[in-house]
Amino acid sequence: MRRLVSAGVVAITSLALATPALTSTAHATPGTADRAAASTTVAAKAMAKKFKIKKSAPGVQPGISKLVLTAKVQGRGKVKFTITGDNGAVVSQKAKVKKGKAKLLVPALGTGHYSVKAGFKGRKGKTKFEVYDSALSLSTTSLTCSISNYKNRTALTGTVKYKGAPATGGYVDIYRNGNAVGGSQSPDYLTMASVRAPYGAFDFSTGVCSRVISGTSKMAPATAGQTITFQAYYTKDAGFDDYFSSNVITVNVVA
Repeated sequence: MRRLVSAGVVAITSLALATPALTSTAHATPGTADRAAASTTVAAKAMAKKFKIKKSAPGVQPGISKLVLTAKVQGRGKVKFTITGDNGAVVSQKAKVKKGKAKLLVPALGTGHYSVKAGFKGRKGKTKFEVYDSALSLSTTSLTCSISNYKNRTALTGTVKYKGAPATGGYVDIYRNGNAVGGSQSPDYLTMASVRAPYGAFDFSTGVCSRVISGTSKMAPATAGQTITFQAYYTKDAGFDDYFSSNVITVNVVA
């Protein structure tokens, strides 16, 4: 009996010694909680490599440099912005980081949809914006104004397309050298016309040459031999918050 007991004790002892090894092997295999923690860590690292880009507006009118992109980053240096349009246009510019922000004034672009990719020290940001399908079309971009007969009708008409459809109202203003800063308070403001529905039409037939030759409260009368350039701007209201321009208008002044 003593021998049997001893054998039994040895067997039990051997089994007990083997158990920790089995337990150790079980802990070496990652469980659900470990995998979840690892996934969270990977996701956190991925997010740490991204930064946000804020837009001053969802879109901008064609030919106007007004939209501002702001990248929020930490550190010193420059953020590289790459802007790609569905019309094939590509713009690449850098903006210096100041107080955790890098701001880029988007240059004037043509109608289309644009994607933005930005990079800063291995981190990346992206956004999108639109340049609206708007246009200010003129019947002519070259006028001859005669000092001796400046009251004669000189046809300058046109139409406005605003965000893909004929404008149903608003105004077209004309400015010398395209200086529209200040709207009608600009020292280079010449005259204006109202836009009519349903075709977005306007008419300057009686206002351009007469004001160029006789002068305005802000501009001196023109003299024979002068060549003056103007540009027309459409705005949907008197606030001049949303606007776009025509091609350059050349006015030749004769005796």
